[in-house]
Amino acid sequence: MSKVLERFRPLFQPASIAVLGASNTHGKWGYIYTRNLRDSGFPGALYPVNPKENAVLGIKAFSRVAEIPGPVDLALILLPPPLVEAAVKECLQKPVGAIVVITAGFGELGEEGRRLQEAFAAPARAAGVPVIGPNCMGLVNVLHRLNAQLFYLKPLPGKISILSQSGNLGGNLIRKGMADQIGFAKFLSSGNEAVTTGEELLEYFAEDPETEVLLVYLEGVKDGRRFLEAARKMTATKPIVLLKGGYTAAGVKACASHTGALAGEREVFEAMCRQAGVLRVDDVDDWYYLGTALAGHPLPPGDRMGIVTEGGGLGVIAADACVAQGMQVPALPEEMIAAFNGLMPDRWSRGNPVDTAAGEGKIEALEQMVRSDYFDGIIQLGIAGAGATLQALRAKPEGELSEAERARLRRVEKRVAEELEEAKLLVRLSRETGKPILSADMDTTLSPVAGNPILEYLSAQGILVFRNSFQAAKIMGSLCRYAADRRKD
Repeated sequence: MSKVLERFRPLFQPASIAVLGASNTHGKWGYIYTRNLRDSGFPGALYPVNPKENAVLGIKAFSRVAEIPGPVDLALILLPPPLVEAAVKECLQKPVGAIVVITAGFGELGEEGRRLQEAFAAPARAAGVPVIGPNCMGLVNVLHRLNAQLFYLKPLPGKISILSQSGNLGGNLIRKGMADQIGFAKFLSSGNEAVTTGEELLEYFAEDPETEVLLVYLEGVKDGRRFLEAARKMTATKPIVLLKGGYTAAGVKACASHTGALAGEREVFEAMCRQAGVLRVDDVDDWYYLGTALAGHPLPPGDRMGIVTEGGGLGVIAADACVAQGMQVPALPEEMIAAFNGLMPDRWSRGNPVDTAAGEGKIEALEQMVRSDYFDGIIQLGIAGAGATLQALRAKPEGELSEAERARLRRVEKRVAEELEEAKLLVRLSRETGKPILSADMDTTLSPVAGNPILEYLSAQGILVFRNSFQAAKIMGSLCRYAADRRKD
């Protein structure tokens, strides 16, 4: 194990956790964090610390950290700001391996808050102990059943990790992933970064074998050179998708009061990201969907896109979006047009985008395109529609269906089975050819993943269906740019 991984092992893989400020009072954060740790199935020792309680949630409590028998890997501090300095010093004396200060009311509130923050940060820095926060929401490690977080988050295991100065943003992203049945590896809310900085945490995630894609939200960089070096090291093997807050005057002011971060000049920061190979996004949707696409799809070998659609307008929008993203939409070669004439109705478009006019032959045409040397990726529009119809029909108990409705249900179930086989073929084709196939369907994505067998299958493969052709093209463009940067290296 490397020095970086060993340094942060007590934080991400603790064998024992002390909760300072644990409480039996429903609604208090000391109650919520203790409950979430217990209910997540944390396999290690859990030590509530509260001098007023003999037990918290049925777990033996201790008056002080020093009274805990044996070692403590991780301490969570949920105490009022004036008590945090003494608590941190007590943890250092124990000693503990890592500390997370959940409490807010420090550097983000001005000079007095910064003084209180430095009073506990300085001794921790001198001791060399990792300290996350203050003013943060904690962390999650899915594979190790660790939920030291305000939200009760229990996502599926996956390849994506989140490093976010905002606990709410990261937590909301994981809850979105839970609804979409997409897996995650880790989530850490870094808050004010009084001791352990985002740059240090980047160094950890670069070496973390459980993280293959890292989503980062930050409001400021403390050490630009270290950030650049850590990001460049990571992007050589793993992508970073970064969302930054604090570009406008209003955003800079909000950063100062949120995490106390000093937001930098946009042009300087964006140049740094380009130099480091970091993928920059400007909204939360792109942050999420680009991260899942990087985890679920191969990188395109080039920028020549094929588009397959069941409706002409959708294909037009996708073609425009591809070109706007710097990709090519090449014409179909004559031999491919001749082959498609035998697959699809006479009214098909005979060009790229391939508009099948809602006829047969769509999947066969897509297979020929992705296996050919003419295209580096495919955007296909229209998928899992029968699954969405099935959800609607099953909303009504089958015993209450009319004869006509039951007959329709049987027909839809048959079409769902066919669509599921098509989805399996798309996944297999993408993996065999090493080319991404991104799917979009506005109607399908209006319904939840749960209950749609096609979407459930795709999510189990780490693949999401995009809301529309523009979004799919935008994400494909980012995959192309990241792949091109990797090829330069």
